[in-house]
Amino acid sequence: MVPSTRGKKTGLTMRPPQAGATSGLILMFGPSMDYAGGMTEVIRAYSAAGLFEAWPLRYISTYAGRDFSAKLRLWLSAVCSALIQLARRRVALVHVHSSTYGSFWRKSVLCALAFAFGVPYVIHLHGGRLAEFYQGGCNALAKAWVRAVLREAARVVVLSRHWRDEVRKIEPAARTTIIGNPVSVPISVVPLQRPARTVLFLAWLQRTKGVLDLVRAIPTVLRSVPKATFVIAGRGFHGGESPESIMELARSLRVAHALRCPGWVNGVMKESLLRESDVFVLPSYFEALPVALLEAMARGVPVIATRVGGIPDVIDDGVNGLLVDPGRPEPLARAIIAMLTDDALRSRLREAARTHVRKRYSTEAIIEDLGMLYRELGIRVEPVKPRGFSNAPESRAGVFF
Repeated sequence: MVPSTRGKKTGLTMRPPQAGATSGLILMFGPSMDYAGGMTEVIRAYSAAGLFEAWPLRYISTYAGRDFSAKLRLWLSAVCSALIQLARRRVALVHVHSSTYGSFWRKSVLCALAFAFGVPYVIHLHGGRLAEFYQGGCNALAKAWVRAVLREAARVVVLSRHWRDEVRKIEPAARTTIIGNPVSVPISVVPLQRPARTVLFLAWLQRTKGVLDLVRAIPTVLRSVPKATFVIAGRGFHGGESPESIMELARSLRVAHALRCPGWVNGVMKESLLRESDVFVLPSYFEALPVALLEAMARGVPVIATRVGGIPDVIDDGVNGLLVDPGRPEPLARAIIAMLTDDALRSRLREAARTHVRKRYSTEAIIEDLGMLYRELGIRVEPVKPRGFSNAPESRAGVFF
């Protein structure tokens, strides 16, 4: 790719990919399967649904969130794996899962490598800060690179209509496809509990996730529902909050007796918390398409969230959930009180939410959407397993010969 000047705008041009064989591998890149986070939950859902067996797909980890040297080794290993397979003409498609900022820059290198070898690539965008990243985190040359990566992709996968529109604002020529995050939908859910008492938060403990707003809403809630209890499950991230700092704020507000912070939960413990909860709350300041929100809806837990990112594409306020504005503890408290005190409201919202998620975001529906995308891009269904490869995802990248 080479820089070019178009009028007053700086751009990047890329050599278009040449047509290649469609019977090779799909190389999929994303975070380690051991790394906590929504993107990892998506990859795990793909694996559990058999995507890696149904298609000639190899998953390679590029990020594990550990110390810098470990992250660098993992990243370099992933790049080497990509180079070897691309050079040997084994690859039919590169599919990268990306967020924004550092994640985008790392994944854009893989996109450029695919392009250099004439292999089409899909960039699958998960981050909830795309506009902020592009407008505030990029100079003119960086913006040109972002546009080029989006423009030259065989497909840009976005999570909702909102993110499709955001991508098109940045690069109108981007070829976008909406594929939501997958979630398992149980055959049955626990009966509606009466009286409702337990409010659940599942996310990173960051101010931008609205966790402090939730704690500040607790005193108001307790005045109307004295026996209400709150579970804030998550961990701090890059200097964010911690269970200790959350409890300290609760003590200062004299509501610590109503709050429990179990830390990050997953698997059986997460399922247990969802079963025991009466309301799920995610008062974020930005979001892409939160997996935990979809999980709560699928399990019959009525949800309260904010009007940000892709959430309004999932939640119709008053129909299958309640929406409030971010950064406002009092309206949040009123929404929680309404949920806890109105059994009919909770029943109606949870049934509508579960029906919506089953139709639009069930694992089966999303895997079918991915299969349709691969077929549209010319990938053959027959599994291809070159020597040295299995189709199971790896917890870390390796170099294969």
